[in-house]
Amino acid sequence: MTAAPGSILDSEPRRIHLFRPQNQLGDLLLNVPAIRSIRERYPRARITLVVGRQNAAAVLHQAWADEVRVVEPGDVLGLVRAALPKAERPDLAVYFTTVSYSKSSAFLVRASRARDRIGFDPARYGKRDHAGLTRALPYPEQTLHQSEVSGILASAVGAGPPPPPPYYVADRAIMADTPRGAVYLHPGAGKAKNRWPAERFGATARELLQRGLDVQWIEGPQDGGCVLAATRSLGRTLPVVRSEPIARLAARFANASLYVGNDTGPLHLAAATGCPSVGLYGWSDPAEWAPVGRCVRSVRAADHSLESIDPTQVLDAALPLLMEERCATA
Repeated sequence: MTAAPGSILDSEPRRIHLFRPQNQLGDLLLNVPAIRSIRERYPRARITLVVGRQNAAAVLHQAWADEVRVVEPGDVLGLVRAALPKAERPDLAVYFTTVSYSKSSAFLVRASRARDRIGFDPARYGKRDHAGLTRALPYPEQTLHQSEVSGILASAVGAGPPPPPPYYVADRAIMADTPRGAVYLHPGAGKAKNRWPAERFGATARELLQRGLDVQWIEGPQDGGCVLAATRSLGRTLPVVRSEPIARLAARFANASLYVGNDTGPLHLAAATGCPSVGLYGWSDPAEWAPVGRCVRSVRAADHSLESIDPTQVLDAALPLLMEERCATA
């Protein structure tokens, strides 16, 4: 069988390796629409995802991957083992890149010895081609959402538009053990410059509580006391979900009525499950980095400063989501 019109492939691939080994959860989830479109285009191919250990749970047990290989940054032998074909070499390798270029990730692509190796031209990053690409595509000059950027690579290998969300299917058994209809607020972020002031999360929580909603905090290992600061501002304690694994967090979000958080990994995970989600943005542009999901809203001040966002703006974005039938908890 020959490849689809517009594809750069000469024949139907039977083994496909997709590379996204960097450890940014949000970036990986923004790749998922493109990954799923490749899965739909080649339903009989064996698809292997090569990902970082920190984010492996975001792709494990999802129907659109036959195998997940986990790599650890800095583990040279592990990188070699992950890259080398376990049987026949792959017919196709796709190297997903975003804002940076990783030489170790590119090495994985080269070491796969895939017949066709597709990615963006590394000249865009000021690098030479360490992946040994058989075709290097020009990175788009216009500003596109990152899921659309990845979609360019998917289209180049014959895939069509991505299927509709959700882009992460939560485990039903875990969902049965998590609350339904909760509202989750995440005042933290690994990058301090991504954090909306904690006292404004406290003010937002107060307004949601007054509407009779079950409000809970999300706290990650890199949040640096953000929940404590928000709690002090609120003046009362709320349940805190601390450092849960991705699969359990996803189950919570799939059952939730609303998620409000900074531009960080859990925001993307919540949206990917179909949870109505509101993201808060300062220096990063939601036109490029908003999560993909069924019911997503973004709030960004005109001066691109998180400090300029008022809780009323967040509530104006969030409250209508609670009323939309299509955004109701599944």
